[in-house]
Amino acid sequence: MWKKDMSPEEAAQLIERFLNEEYDGYPGEWGDFVDATQRNENVERYRERCDDLSPLVNRPGEMDQAAVSELRSIIEELRSFSKAETSKP
Repeated sequence: MWKKDMSPEEAAQLIERFLNEEYDGYPGEWGDFVDATQRNENVERYRERCDDLSPLVNRPGEMDQAAVSELRSIIEELRSFSKAETSKP
């Protein structure tokens, strides 16, 4: 069963693995991520953006570079949530 309670850092790592074509878990990990609703509202918002971008990057041939740039921005934004969560007293 797919994990539906990912932390922002876990989601960032998954997106990064996908962009680097590092199939740490299994090749279908990206598809499962974009298809499964997340409980964390912040992660869910970014998952929806990834789902919108998926046809541009998860296809035969070269990835759309504008979509790749957006995914890299999403990684940074998710990591900023992770840093904020870990710095809370």
